Amino acid sequence: MSMLILKGRKSLLWLGLFAALITGFSSCLPPIIIKAPSGGAPFIISNSIEVKGGKFTKSEKTDLKQRLFNQLNDSSVVTAKDILFLLHVIKRPPVYDSAYSESSKVNLKASLFHLGYYSSKVDYSTHKTGRRLQVKYTIDAGQPTLIDSVTYRMSTPDLQRIAQASKSQTKLGSNKPISKADVMGEITRLVDTFRNNGYYKITSAELSVKGDTTIAPLTSISDDPFEALQLLAEAEKQKDSPHIDLSVVMTPPPDSSRLFQYHINNIYVLPDYRNQDNIKDENWKKETYKNLNILSHQQPFRPSFLARNITMKPGSIFRQQEYYKTLNNLNRAGVWQSVNLKISEPPDSINKVDIIMELTQARKYGFETALEASYLSSTNATSALAGNLFGLSMNVSLADRNVSKEAIRMTHSLRGGIELNNNRGLNAKLINSNEIGYSNNILFPKLVFPKLVKWLSSPGESFINTNISYNTRLNLFNMQTYILNFGWNAPLKRSPNWKIVFRPFNMEFNNLFNQTDSFTRIITTNPFLRYSYNTSYVTGMSFSISNFYSFPKNISSNSRERFFRFNTEESGLTWGNLPTLKKYLRRFIKFDAEWKYTVTYPKTILAFRSFIGVGIPLQGTDSNKTLPFFKQFFGGGVNSMRGWPARGIGMGGQARTPYTSSQTIFNDRTGDLQLEANVEYRYTIARIIPNTLTLRGALFVDMGNVWNLRNLQPTGKDSAQFKFSNLYSQLGVSAGTGFRIDFNYVVLRLDLGFRFKRPDLFYINNGWKAPEIGFDDFFKKMFARGANDEYRKWRYENFNFSIGISYPF
Repeated sequence: MSMLILKGRKSLLWLGLFAALITGFSSCLPPIIIKAPSGGAPFIISNSIEVKGGKFTKSEKTDLKQRLFNQLNDSSVVTAKDILFLLHVIKRPPVYDSAYSESSKVNLKASLFHLGYYSSKVDYSTHKTGRRLQVKYTIDAGQPTLIDSVTYRMSTPDLQRIAQASKSQTKLGSNKPISKADVMGEITRLVDTFRNNGYYKITSAELSVKGDTTIAPLTSISDDPFEALQLLAEAEKQKDSPHIDLSVVMTPPPDSSRLFQYHINNIYVLPDYRNQDNIKDENWKKETYKNLNILSHQQPFRPSFLARNITMKPGSIFRQQEYYKTLNNLNRAGVWQSVNLKISEPPDSINKVDIIMELTQARKYGFETALEASYLSSTNATSALAGNLFGLSMNVSLADRNVSKEAIRMTHSLRGGIELNNNRGLNAKLINSNEIGYSNNILFPKLVFPKLVKWLSSPGESFINTNISYNTRLNLFNMQTYILNFGWNAPLKRSPNWKIVFRPFNMEFNNLFNQTDSFTRIITTNPFLRYSYNTSYVTGMSFSISNFYSFPKNISSNSRERFFRFNTEESGLTWGNLPTLKKYLRRFIKFDAEWKYTVTYPKTILAFRSFIGVGIPLQGTDSNKTLPFFKQFFGGGVNSMRGWPARGIGMGGQARTPYTSSQTIFNDRTGDLQLEANVEYRYTIARIIPNTLTLRGALFVDMGNVWNLRNLQPTGKDSAQFKFSNLYSQLGVSAGTGFRIDFNYVVLRLDLGFRFKRPDLFYINNGWKAPEIGFDDFFKKMFARGANDEYRKWRYENFNFSIGISYPF
């Protein structure tokens, strides 16, 4: 397979290269064998597995094959590596030995055996071309052994009753194939059930699973759980539909106290525990609160705070789930460096335990500083710039982790930022914009006014956020921002995997002033900016729900993660209509949703993201025809459409300000509607310093744009207005590559994005216009400086380089 490069059509080279990389072009190439073994012995270049029979869905068969590949003998495994994504290289191919294939055959049969396929047949064949050898394993899975019934035989009537009552939760369902994972899972479930009913000493060593009633135990803690099933497998071989009756049996332990039910006697809380402290020491400051014995040196916490986070109660049955719930609550409070819950049996009590909570305090105050830098190419300040902005910001924060002895966290943050222009144009100025701001965030480790949010799970968190900032956009305007909101953060009570953030009180005021004549001319000629950029008052509620799910790695070796988030916000519909600010009030409803999905392979990651956002300004004054600018959506920059600078794409098919314009350019593109989809392929280039510094690479494609919802042109059609008929032609597409310098604790990201489909040219070939660049002029166009206006204009129209922190999504 080859690539044809047409003279004078350099863009085809780049389009072909990206298409080849992303669609798996390299899979068509034959493998290249390097460092082949010396001598004349044949060597393996590939292994394949074919599975016949069995009861598998398509996805289950895919996962099964991955599992079976992992069972091949290590000396038969072929190690391959992709070079430049086009060459498939096999390093040190293994010399073929039939003994290794026989060993793999045994492993494959054992793996199927653990899935309930006791009569499977495995064979293999080889295909030789010269010294190259391909090994194919053929598997006839046969029929799985199905479960007929499950019974319990416990040592005491109480344990028998508990086991029988929980039978509906069993992992060994009727007519379900028996598997090693399900058998061991059922034993684990029963152990947890017993421990949640006071039998905290019971372990899996006391339980086993028997087939029928005459076969030896099928599982044990020390032996292969399925070794005893060999007898059963032989008996079932001749049956077309093998079935089995199972019994879960408890063997009486040598220590009879393992079968006792335990109650909680005393709970001792040591909130400022120090190494070597003992509850029998005489120098404690002692308190008793709700039957909790609190022993401290300095009484650093209120007893009510401690009691609120401890769900275990003296006199109650010891329950493992309450033990772990208390442990999680104390760890989540964030005021202890370590949390240790000890279980002790007092010598003067029978079937009772004491709980000793050794809580080592963390530092009360925390101080943090952070320096952020960003670089955006072909940005939008002035025509003389039409080039690059370098942003630098610094954050300083001071946190008090234990306000009012209630583990209330208060954080004071001071932020300062400056945006510098590194161009040397005629009218260019060094500083483009600057900002300074202060924020105060208060986090309560509980739900304040819990009756108002009964549908949230406790313990949750409540917060009060305050922010004040001052921004100067030189030669354009000044802006003051004030933000105040209150809300709750907690999982849903009935669906704890869903996290809720609810702000019943949200107020923002942005005061735009000192507008220059240049900015006045800009907004006069652009109705959208006139409606967006003005003093605005926002008041109302907001609601956010999110879910993160990590798929279990049962069979497949690939890990997968999914994230979903939905936000909604309103202003001017519920409350806050203050007379003094009424003329600035903006009324709108806003929605947005984001979905992320990542698949992690041993050496690579494939990441997907999609986003949709809609803001609906409600009819009212002339200034209410769009969302206020600080609530609008935008694309471009380090985390969005990376072929464009921040706020550089859109709106719709609106033309960008020409590079040669002699006026001040204000190319901020924000809108009421945004659609975006992203895909990124991440790979490891080199581990420079093991476990400390890794160089990674990425290939990405971004697609999307922002639009207006209404036609804001006084006469005629508005190319910035969203219409389904224009959706395809006005979508922007950028593709590129980048590097990630991974320091383990932080990732520095550099991305090169090229615009292959430009919405501002939607009327020509639906916007498809690949950048005219080839290997011969790549460095000239990318890095040329000085007075060479031709290359700077090309960068303004086709290219964006950005520096960011962490991954884009």
